[in-house]
Amino acid sequence: MQNKPLLPQAAWMPRALGRLAVCALAVASLAGCSTISEKWSQWRGKDSQPAAVAKIDHPVLRPSVQTERWQGLFSYQADAGRFQDCRTGQTVSVLMEGDNVLLENAYMASRHGGPAVPMLATVDGKVLEQPSADPVMAQQGHKQLVLRVERFVSLSSASSCASGWQGKQGAAAPEPIAAPSAPAAPAVALAASATGAVAEKSAAPAAAVPVSLENTNWKLLTLNGKAVPAQGQTAQLNLLARGKLAGSGGCNRIMGSWRQKGERLQFGQVATTRMACLGAAAHTEEGLLKVLERTAGWRVHGDRLELLDAKGKLLAQLQAEAAKP
Repeated sequence: MQNKPLLPQAAWMPRALGRLAVCALAVASLAGCSTISEKWSQWRGKDSQPAAVAKIDHPVLRPSVQTERWQGLFSYQADAGRFQDCRTGQTVSVLMEGDNVLLENAYMASRHGGPAVPMLATVDGKVLEQPSADPVMAQQGHKQLVLRVERFVSLSSASSCASGWQGKQGAAAPEPIAAPSAPAAPAVALAASATGAVAEKSAAPAAAVPVSLENTNWKLLTLNGKAVPAQGQTAQLNLLARGKLAGSGGCNRIMGSWRQKGERLQFGQVATTRMACLGAAAHTEEGLLKVLERTAGWRVHGDRLELLDAKGKLLAQLQAEAAKP
C-alpha cells in the first residue's frame, strides 16, 4: 500500500483559510438573519395589532321583575297578539290575560275591518319567560319570552317606532312604575280621536277601590278572553264573609258558596233565580255560571280579579268597584 505524498504547506494553507472564511460568513449570516427576523417580528407585532373596536351595547329584552312601561308595535292575527318592543326591536307573543283583551279590542276597533297592520301601543306589564310554544323545543328545555299586559295605556295608528325609543343613542330604558298602594282609576273607556289614535279616557273620577277578595263587588269584564257586552244589568260577584256567594249574572241573582285556600279558589252550590233572559244577558249569564263551575284558582292584579281553571288558564276577568256611599 503506497502512502500519498503530503502536500507542501504552501499548497493546503489557502484551502484551509478559504474554508474558515466560508464558515465565518455562514455564522455571520445566521446571526444576521436571526436579528433581522427578531426585528421584523417586533415591528410586525407593533403594527399588526388589530385596531381597538368600540364596543356597542345593544339593548336585549330580558324577563322583568317589576311592572314596566312598554312601547311597541302591536298586531293581532290568527287569534294571537304579537308585540315588537321599540327599544330592542325584539318581538314576543302577548299572553291572553290581564288587560290583553282591552288592547285587542282597541286594535280591532281601529282597523275598521282593514288589514292587520301593526299599531303603536303603550302598555304597563312584565316580560316573562316560559317554555317554548313548540312542544318539541319545550321538551328540549328551550324557553321563550312573552309579554303580560297588566294595564292597557294607549293605542296609536302610527305604524313605526320613529317616535319611540328605537334608534336613540343613550335612550333610557322603560322606567319601572311603583305598584299602586290603591288600585288604579275605575273602568277605562276607549275613544278614537280625529288622528286615529285610541287612548284611555277615565269613565269617572279616580276613587279608592277595595282590593280584598272578600266583601268586594267584582264587575265582570271578560269571559274566555272576550269582553262582556254592555247590558242593562251588570254581571257581578261578591264573595261575602263566611264563604257565602252573592251576585248577578246580568239577568238573574246568583247565590252559592265559595272556598279559598292560598291560590286555590272554588265555588259550590251555585243557584240562580228563574227569570227569563234574552239576548246578550242570557249568553253572559250562561257563560258566567260555567266559569264558576270550572274555577280552581285566582289572582289579583291591581283592581282586577282573574279566575283560572285547574291548568292556570284565564277564564274570566273582573274589576273591583268602589263601595257606594
